[in-house]
Amino acid sequence: MHGSFPLPSPPSPGSGASPSSAAISGLSAPAAHPRAAILTAHETLAALDPFSDRERLFFGILTALLTAAQAGRGVLVDPAQPARSACAGLEPPLSVLEALAARAAGSGRVTDPLSETVSRALFGTDADGVAPGRGGGEAPVAIPLTVQEEALALLVLERPPGDPVGFASVTAHAARLLDSLRMADKVQKADFELKYRVWELQSLYDVGLSIAGTLDLDSLAEDILYKSISLLNARTGTLIVCDRAADTPVYVRHLGEPLLDGESARLLPSTVLRCNTREERVGLLANAPAEKLLAVPILADGRWLGVLVVADKENRGGSIDDFTEADERVLSLFANQAAIALENARLHREAVEKEKMEREMELAASIQKTILPDTLPDVPGLVISGANRPTKQVGGDYFDVYPLADGRTAFCVADVSGKGVPAALLVSTVHACLHLLVPNNASDLPGLVARVNRHLVGFSSTRKFATLFIAVYDPASGVLTYVNAGHNPGLWLSPGGVVLLPSGGVPVGMMPGVVHKQASIRVAPGDTILLYSDGITEALNGSDEEFGMERLTALAIEGRMEAPSEISRRIFGAVNDFTTGVAQYDDQTVLIARVSAAS
Repeated sequence: MHGSFPLPSPPSPGSGASPSSAAISGLSAPAAHPRAAILTAHETLAALDPFSDRERLFFGILTALLTAAQAGRGVLVDPAQPARSACAGLEPPLSVLEALAARAAGSGRVTDPLSETVSRALFGTDADGVAPGRGGGEAPVAIPLTVQEEALALLVLERPPGDPVGFASVTAHAARLLDSLRMADKVQKADFELKYRVWELQSLYDVGLSIAGTLDLDSLAEDILYKSISLLNARTGTLIVCDRAADTPVYVRHLGEPLLDGESARLLPSTVLRCNTREERVGLLANAPAEKLLAVPILADGRWLGVLVVADKENRGGSIDDFTEADERVLSLFANQAAIALENARLHREAVEKEKMEREMELAASIQKTILPDTLPDVPGLVISGANRPTKQVGGDYFDVYPLADGRTAFCVADVSGKGVPAALLVSTVHACLHLLVPNNASDLPGLVARVNRHLVGFSSTRKFATLFIAVYDPASGVLTYVNAGHNPGLWLSPGGVVLLPSGGVPVGMMPGVVHKQASIRVAPGDTILLYSDGITEALNGSDEEFGMERLTALAIEGRMEAPSEISRRIFGAVNDFTTGVAQYDDQTVLIARVSAAS
């Protein structure tokens, strides 16, 4: 063997003993007959175990080849490990072995003569200082041992073998042994890679299970970062996760010095970045405080969700190794698991928020249901019908009728801002104010509305407001007095046509100290007052077109001879037909009061 790699002597055919170097050099003595040497060489090769130690196999093959060639000196070069080539009677420098290995890798079946430089390095010179073959004698030869055009070894002899045909059979036999060794190496390598992949997948599975059970996004982000660093034995790492609805980062975690800031993470390419040198770094990672970096994107449904960066993979000696393709594969697979875990956590958070919202909606709906009247009272001089159609998004529509002690009747429609529980609570506040104030303050509607406004401004922590249309009808005089505080204009239908009852001030609760104007009209038997919320006129169809005032007015005119309840039914039916298949997000309320003939 060459250099510092000692070669165990292979066993002799038929015995357990190992031949010495001298025994091999003794092969220079010619056999009694060339054919006997060929047969001995085949017997030597047949006794070799192709799955034994690689060095022993090369040495045994060289022994057989030298026997067949009836030569005492030679070298069998291993192209894969030239430093561990088998030598007999020679001590060539490593540079020559490497040159011969390169020749073997590209030689195929070509047996070109060796150069004088290589011949001198291997076999020296004669007494006259002439390299073998240069003085007219036989020159050294290089014979590749090939299988399917691939050279598995290169044999170098001082002179050509005496029986070329017989020797070719020995080289073919030797090549088959080397091919068996190569196949064994491939099987061993494949077995190692398989076991490594199994370990890799098991590790990823275990890590994936541990993060999959975490639904809290804060804890999950910490777990992802720490486990990615542990998987690759890295020193530092940075995790950045962005919101799906926006590109702004929602979670930024660092272990060690930050490798990347959250603001610029989105500018990284959505590909794996393996940076073992400074030249391989992109701009954003150019100044990262680390020697070597590996960055992988976190993708969810093909959309960039974040980035995971680890740095400086430590080996057992404490130094830093390059990141490999295997590291890239492991971290990419882990990033896929992290993306699934992050998506699960996000879906869980959304489900919790949705459940919370649904509970709020149920609570708001129950509040609204207790406030809206189930039935309307019979009052002097009026026939009244009111109805409300809530949506899934609970709003703040409110209507009510208040019979007064002196025979008059007050009625109102209100619409608070916002949705859900805050809107429902504000409705309950408006409801309580009106029930307390209307019985004793109906003769001063501007003052009544001012007190409601003052209460909402002072006690509504949500700073919300409400539109309000409140009216008082006196059957004795036929006068309807009203205040419209920022609400939709009411409709007064009479034989003379339709008159709008417009707003006389801003909504209540919006600002302190506002004054609302009062207005009065004289109505006659058969006249109709139609109040409604903006959920009616602003209802949208599939083309984003509003139902509008014109349709509402036309419906009111068409049904002015019908009962108020029938007009209400026609309006809700028309709105429903208009918005078929389109979800509505505002309550719809209608209150209709018709002056009866008896008044």
